[in-house]
Amino acid sequence: MIKKMYQLAGERRNLLNKGAVLTLIDAVFAAAPLFFIYLTINEELFAESINFQQVMLYVAGMAVCFLLQWVFLHWSTRVFYRVGFDLLTDLRIRLGEHIRKLPMGFFSERRAGDLNSVVNWDVQNIQNVPTYVFPRLIETVAVPAFIAALLFYLDWRMALATLIVLPIAAIVMKITMKFLDRLARIRAESSVEANSRMIEYVQGIQISKAFNQTGSKLQRFEEALRHYKQTNIDLVVKLAFPLAAFVTILELGFIIILPIGFYLFLGGSLMLKTLLIFLVLGLQLYNPIKNMVSYLPLLRIMAASLERIQAVLDEKPLPEPDDDPELSRFDIEFRDVWFKYEDADVLKGVNFSVPQNTITALVGPSGAGKTTIAHLIARFWDVDSGEILVGGRNIKDMKTDRLLSYMAMVFQDVYLFNDSIIDNIRFGNKDATEEEVIAAAKAAHCHEFIDKLPDGYNTVIGEGGATLSGGERQRISIARAILKDAPIVILDEATAFVDPENEILIQKAINSLVKSKTLIIIAHRLSTIAAADQILVIDDGRVIEQGKHLELVSQDGLYNRFWEKRQKARGWKVAKVQ
Repeated sequence: MIKKMYQLAGERRNLLNKGAVLTLIDAVFAAAPLFFIYLTINEELFAESINFQQVMLYVAGMAVCFLLQWVFLHWSTRVFYRVGFDLLTDLRIRLGEHIRKLPMGFFSERRAGDLNSVVNWDVQNIQNVPTYVFPRLIETVAVPAFIAALLFYLDWRMALATLIVLPIAAIVMKITMKFLDRLARIRAESSVEANSRMIEYVQGIQISKAFNQTGSKLQRFEEALRHYKQTNIDLVVKLAFPLAAFVTILELGFIIILPIGFYLFLGGSLMLKTLLIFLVLGLQLYNPIKNMVSYLPLLRIMAASLERIQAVLDEKPLPEPDDDPELSRFDIEFRDVWFKYEDADVLKGVNFSVPQNTITALVGPSGAGKTTIAHLIARFWDVDSGEILVGGRNIKDMKTDRLLSYMAMVFQDVYLFNDSIIDNIRFGNKDATEEEVIAAAKAAHCHEFIDKLPDGYNTVIGEGGATLSGGERQRISIARAILKDAPIVILDEATAFVDPENEILIQKAINSLVKSKTLIIIAHRLSTIAAADQILVIDDGRVIEQGKHLELVSQDGLYNRFWEKRQKARGWKVAKVQ
């Protein structure tokens, strides 16, 4: 645990070492008064006449030790708390930076609350390692070691009698730690489950209400919370016996001191004052070790959290090349691309090219692989085999940030941040001026409704843009893409779920977005892509048809069947059941 903490500390290891040295000095001064107690008993208590002045000198020495202990304790605490909070901040930033570079498969394999638990609760848990646990461990070792050295100096036989219980206690502790590891992992898993259920319940409340299922979803949330509560109770109850056994074994050490001490005393080989010193110092030796019981469960919880954090950091990001070339052209080409998700082939030998400044539409049934193609262009995943080229270069030979700087993407499911509208649009270009933001909003046909909001562009729109309609959110996302002004634009079902009025506005916004761009558009509404330079028909992970609208309609293929169904759907109406 401490070794892993040092690995995570990075450049802050020197501060950890400084805190450790200060805590060690603090522990020495914490144990030093016991030396003055030894001097008092050894030199004054059994003397014919007590030297009061000498006793007061010992008392003064103890007072100085207590004062210096406070100074170094205060100093070490400040150092460790600084390291703890800095480590927490650095670790969250490091996690965020690492997560950003991971392929999308990493996110699709995890529950909603998993990453939230790692970044928030697990990181928060390990903050206590440098601020609390590490200093206590140093004290637990240093103070007994100081006392043990003094005891061996006085009488090695009595010192061995005092320490004989420690190996037995260590065995019990080792067994307890293994048991505690299992309980801590179960607790961590139940915490993730409860967190995931909470997020699922809140995010799905609209659907739950619509289908009158709020009770059933709440029940799953309550069950997760009850399980989390039970794992916390188990952590305490099931550990009560082994931890009590650990403390009891240490208490037995004092019982061992008495008979052996009296035996040696009655045999004439041990002085009474030495026996008294062992009785006093023996208790002080056990106390720091017994205090481990108070933070041992906390230590294992932290260890479980650290394992989960390390598991995320061990996930391999997409490999980055050393070179970072700039592109002078922006055509796209797929060469025999195969891609598998888990055990299922999603793309099977896909070949096509998209000339610069042209419009290419992808159509096909749901699950055919259209969105996967769009995501692979942006290198959300790496292909299993084959090549994807942008501007004549394999996208694996470009840094991901460079590649994404050439692309603007508008998704079917728009996500807006809990921030002002101007900052949500400026997400496309953080250095854009207010005038540039407004110009992009006007081009995206969203300036009018923004201007009517209470605070205009400074209106905070809530998490996910909850206060806006679907069409308004979509137009803001297009304004964001317009502001980025990237040479490649990818539209993934941008008009799939909007009303006719918003569809017209969004279509106008898209027309402003794609001027002089290389455009790839995924659409179910075939009317929106009839003017495309080329249409690729995707089915079962393959390109089965390719051409312009009129060419494909004239063929007896899947596209023609889609078009005929679309023409029939235009005359669809609700019929009254007789």
